[in-house]
Amino acid sequence: MIAGSMKVDLSDKLVLLVDDEESLLRGMQAWLRDNQAGYAVFSASDGTQGLKLIKQHRPDLVVADIRMPGLNGLELLLTCRKKYPDTRFILMSAYGTKEIEQRSLSYGAVLFLHKPVDLPNLEQTIINVLGTEPACEPGGFLSGISVPGFAQLLNVERQTLVLNLSKKEGSSGSLYFVDGELVHAVRGDTTGEQAAMELLAWDQADMLIDCGQVPDARTIEKPLSLLLMESMRAKDEKTKAKK
Repeated sequence: MIAGSMKVDLSDKLVLLVDDEESLLRGMQAWLRDNQAGYAVFSASDGTQGLKLIKQHRPDLVVADIRMPGLNGLELLLTCRKKYPDTRFILMSAYGTKEIEQRSLSYGAVLFLHKPVDLPNLEQTIINVLGTEPACEPGGFLSGISVPGFAQLLNVERQTLVLNLSKKEGSSGSLYFVDGELVHAVRGDTTGEQAAMELLAWDQADMLIDCGQVPDARTIEKPLSLLLMESMRAKDEKTKAKK
């Protein structure tokens, strides 16, 4: 930890704040604008705008809320890990459970903060993160992500997006969500519920989020919870058959 009395020059660093709570966003930006280390601060009011600003300015650090309309904080993190691996993330939430905190860190966030955030502590936390080198070289896209776990998160957050999945051996597919419901799936020549069940059985996958696509037709009527159960059952039966 960098001592408060130690002068740190971070004037070459750029920090992006992303939060849909306007009053909190203004308060954070106003406080951090005059930070003692000299890093520059700018802001976005949602994940979609945040992604555009990340593309334009490539900030060194993003401090983002998890629960936001459109692209939420976790999805923003996952999207940026492949395209902008040098950008580090601090995620925060007023609804953070232990599971959400662990998931945030496993997806690549350097820290998870519980809201309301103490602004002096946030200023020092940012200095601590920017003043140290990453623990390891940033990778490309996250691998080893649980597809069923992430699908459940999208369901709870009622997200509309396409989750493009791939595995190192070359397998790939896509899951289409509308308001958190899984409405379509594609894996090779297979579509609908069968494709969804195959993809939901993947314990490890690379992920790329696309918020710009909506399927032309709905091919899945079963709720996600039922598809997950059937997918796990089919996976267990396949594993037993191999023994």
